[in-house]
Amino acid sequence: MKPVLLVVKDQRFAQHLEGVFHLESPKRILAFETIMQHSSLAGKWAEVRPRPATPSEIAWVHSAEYIRQVQETSGKGLYSFDIDTQATARSYDIALLSAGGVFTLLDKIHNNESKRGFAFVRPPGHHAERERAMGFCIFNNVALGARYLQECYGVERIMIVDIDAHHGNGIQDTFYDSDKVLYVSMHQFPGFPGTGKLGDVGIGKGEGFTVNIPLGKGRGDRDFARIVWHLVYPLACEYQPEILLIPCGFDLYLYDRLAGMRCTPDGYALLTRFLIEIAEATCKGRIAFIAEGGYSLKGIRECGRRIMEELCDMSTLNEKASDKIKTSNRSRIFILKKVFEVQKKYWQILR
Repeated sequence: MKPVLLVVKDQRFAQHLEGVFHLESPKRILAFETIMQHSSLAGKWAEVRPRPATPSEIAWVHSAEYIRQVQETSGKGLYSFDIDTQATARSYDIALLSAGGVFTLLDKIHNNESKRGFAFVRPPGHHAERERAMGFCIFNNVALGARYLQECYGVERIMIVDIDAHHGNGIQDTFYDSDKVLYVSMHQFPGFPGTGKLGDVGIGKGEGFTVNIPLGKGRGDRDFARIVWHLVYPLACEYQPEILLIPCGFDLYLYDRLAGMRCTPDGYALLTRFLIEIAEATCKGRIAFIAEGGYSLKGIRECGRRIMEELCDMSTLNEKASDKIKTSNRSRIFILKKVFEVQKKYWQILR
């Protein structure tokens, strides 16, 4: 019998920044381990052992010079790429393992071992650019995962729905001129890294395949759920992706230290349920979550467990609450009206 959910986890991920005080702490991996030990999930998931990516695979997204710069930190003490982003002796190897963990998960989903997965990897990746580490990120795990699907399996339509509180500038840059990846990001704006404006829609063949939803502080469960249901769902229906990739930050959580959103564990469950429904309707249920930010250990544990329960078909959601979102008026979120105005030029379903 196939497991409902595949989970990439490995205690080696704690070796990045080991012994260093940092918000992107090894304790985040311990929080992930705690989630998977919860009694509600027993017998519902299967562990996936990650393998390291190779430098040639990393070169699908990052320059040879930058890869060499990261490699040269191996075996050394604390090294700073910038004021936020550091490496320690094992960080290069663990960053390869993080990207490779995503590849391993995608192999299994593509080979129909399960249609759902979650990669609990670190360091995170969605801020990492072609030649630059930033925002705690070293190699861009999600962008590399998309490239892996393209290079190894010939996947032509990938939809990335970024639910981290901060804009994934590195993912956007990687696919800004491509129509083979539809990138959608809902993020706090203004805020780090300062990218992700409403009018950033892509260039060349990629025009219309970047969809940014910049949001002011204080947005909560219903706001994010309405965006996913009223915008992400119709876009997916028209684009018909072959898989959904979800850069999953836990920093929408209302007590996160680096953001100002007000999402609760219920909200994370609702987002996950809607994303599963979108995957079932458009890409045979294939969906992979990849861990990004989130700096409240309590938030990781509580929101993460609710995500896992949804992915394992153990929903604790009130059906009336989700139905209320589905039947709500999309105009109640002002930013949606703006996004529709910008994007309807490219998407018939939004007209």
